[in-house]
This record gives sequence, structure tokens and C-alpha cells, in this order.
Amino acid sequence: MPLKSKIRIPIAFIDPAIGDLGGPPESIKWIEEKKMNLLNTLKTLYPGVEFVGYDIRDLSDIQAFLSSEGDAVGYVVVSFNSIMGLIDPIIRSGKPTIIIAESYAGAGEYMLGISKAVDEGYPVIGIATRNITSQEALAKVRYLIALVRLRQSKILFVVSPSLRSHLYWQFGPNTDMYSVLRLIQSITGVAPVIMDANEFRSRFFDNIDAKEAEEWAERWIRNAEAVHDDSKDEIINSARLYLAMRKAVKELNVDAIAIDCIVLYNTGLLRAWPCIGYMQLWYDGIIPICEADPYAAIPILIAKYLFNRNGFIVNVGVDEERGEFIYHHCYAPTNPHGSDKPEVPYIITKAHLGTKHASIHVRLPTNEPITVVGFNPEERLLSIHVSKAVNNEYAPQACATKLIGSGNASMVVRNWRWRGGWHRVIIYGDFRRELHEFAILLNLDAIDEDL
Repeated sequence: MPLKSKIRIPIAFIDPAIGDLGGPPESIKWIEEKKMNLLNTLKTLYPGVEFVGYDIRDLSDIQAFLSSEGDAVGYVVVSFNSIMGLIDPIIRSGKPTIIIAESYAGAGEYMLGISKAVDEGYPVIGIATRNITSQEALAKVRYLIALVRLRQSKILFVVSPSLRSHLYWQFGPNTDMYSVLRLIQSITGVAPVIMDANEFRSRFFDNIDAKEAEEWAERWIRNAEAVHDDSKDEIINSARLYLAMRKAVKELNVDAIAIDCIVLYNTGLLRAWPCIGYMQLWYDGIIPICEADPYAAIPILIAKYLFNRNGFIVNVGVDEERGEFIYHHCYAPTNPHGSDKPEVPYIITKAHLGTKHASIHVRLPTNEPITVVGFNPEERLLSIHVSKAVNNEYAPQACATKLIGSGNASMVVRNWRWRGGWHRVIIYGDFRRELHEFAILLNLDAIDEDL
């Protein structure tokens, strides 16, 4: 996805001329060469990001750095040549901080600083390495880039008029339903835009050109592996909703859209299912969120911003006899690895024993690991388990897409944190370690449900 605005990352180089490394002029020459190499490598790895370097050689440099960059989302600190405690004041700013330490002269500063930071609960992660431009070291910089993108993000929630009132006013009881969007925004910076379904319908859905909607429906039918749905009108309505969602995202300048589909469809406020349209939105650079679930929205955004994966919501069924998960929903992306072209086929079908139309069964990739993530803002917690995608099941009961995962189902049942709800987000790949590190920078805890 293209960056909405320039991302700026400040880098504090801990680089006094005299230290464990040695002294001038050789130390200065060595440090300048390493700095230049690191900055050039970062610019190559992250071409849309502006990196601004600062030399930190004494306490006055730290004060100037923190004063100049007080509005930054977080800091990168590169430790070259010091055992003077120059990292400590940066850590204690409370900003998310990534430390990259050169193994010889920078390690003392790093080891003394980060151990205290961990004990005191500061949002800091780091790595010490002989090669400060290694892929593993500089990959950690993407955490700060993802944090910036989260804080720049807006999600459009389309909900019933009554729910919009509850979410907007945050009534006195301050229960989870009333306060969750503000809580999530305070943790991640993601801003909600709340619209009731009547306004969405009148501004967008009702004004869609019928011919254009039918053309999209025909395209989806033509590109499907099969169609097992006897209501073309429902597919056309889904196409109308797709075009309305696309128009709303553009007009309101948001990054993601979340339709409270079950409530709106069953109450007649919006008689169209978003499932096929959600599949299509990924190819427009728009992030879809099923059932207007604000908890699941955050792992979906993290998956895109941090790993360029198209994450998707599932209900998690389990078969403890077989050690299997049945991850099911009525939609999944046909490009879960983040490609700009379809990766797997889909079937347009009915679901829930034939009572729901315009669903899709996506034959998701198998024989690879998947990371399954839940977010619980009340407990400031990420719940994580990793399984192996082994099969797709096509069956009439429950939701249309059913991805089978092999893993420690019984342990996940035992460790399930109920306040995070039933939904989880699937991300293709094993990102357990990265999510634990990212959780630290967000001031979240993380648990492994399967261990």
C-alpha cells in the first residue's frame, strides 16, 4: 500500500570520539564510514522513509535530540562507542525505541541500558551484532514504520444508528461496547470514523450505477472456479455494496472499512453482504474488516503494515481428537501473501446451511505456517498461536471458507482469553517472534496460546 504521507524516523548515533572502540582520528573515521553505510542501506530498504541522524556525544546532545524529536513516534538508537550511559535518557523518554549495538564497543552501552529498561517496563527492543547493516538488524526498523502507519490510519465503521450513538457518545456506564474505540485509539493511534447505515446507504449505496454493479457481478461470476448460489440478485447487491465501500473510502480518506454486516442485513438497514466485495477491496489498496470488529481490526492493520500480508478474520473451531483448528468465515482474501494478483481460486456459494447468500469459499494456500492473532485492548494483550495450514474443507454448515490448521488445539482451548472474543486474525507465515517484539513497542503483553 502506498504511504499516505512521508514517514520520518530519527536516529540517535551514540558516537563519542573516545570510548571502548578507541580514539581519534581513527575512531571518527571508522564511525563515519559505518554511519554512512547504515544510512544508505536504510534508504535502500525503506525508500519511502526519511531517516534523520543525530550525533550523541554528551548529555547536551541528548537534550537537543529529545527536544527536536519530541513529536516522533519512536526512535532508532545506534550504539557505536560508549559506556557513558547516553542511551538511558532516550529510553526514559518513554518512546518506543529500537537499539542496534555494534558488538564490540557498543555492546556495553546496550547491555547495561536495555536490561534496566526491561526491568522497568519501557517499550524497548534491540539487537547487538558485528554487522549493524544486516537484514535481521535493520528489519527491526520496520516496527517503527508500522507504528507510524498505525497512528496515521483511519477506519470507517458502518453500523446501526443506535450503535453509532452508543459509540459516539461514550455513555456514563463506560462498558466495553461504549469505550472500546477510544481505548483502541489511545493504544494504537488508529482513528475511528463512525457512520450509521442510513447515512451510508443514502450517500453511497443508493447512488451506485446499476449497470456498473451488474458488470462487477458478472466479472466475479466469470472469474470464479464455480458458482453454487441460486440468487444472482444477491451477488449484484454485493457488487453495489463493493462500489459503495470503495467510493466511501475515497471520499472520506480512510484506510479501512468495517461493515457491521450481520446486524445491518438482518435488520434490513443494508440488504447486501460485503464478502465478495471485501475480496476485491484488497486489489484497490483498501483494508476490509469483517463484522465491524474493532478488536480484530488492529491485527489486520499490523499484518499489512509490518509484514505486507492480507490478514483476515476467522471464527476458530477446534477438533481436539485430531489436533486441528477449523478457521472459518464467509470471506478470505484470494491474495493472502499480499500479491497484487490473485494467488488462489474462489467459489461463490451459499453458507450456513444455505441461509446466507453471496459468500465465498477461498481455497487458501496449504503446507505452510500461519500465525493466528487476537487483540484484547482491555487487558492490553496480543494472543498468538502458530499452526500449519493443511487443508480446505467445503461444507454447507457454518461459514463458507474453512481453512484447516494442524496444531496444539487443546492447549489453545485451555489458554483462550475470553475477553478477546472468539474472532482471531490469520496471517500467512510464522511471525510469532516479530509480534512479541512489536507488542513491547506498543506497551502490550503477548501470550502464546499454544505453548
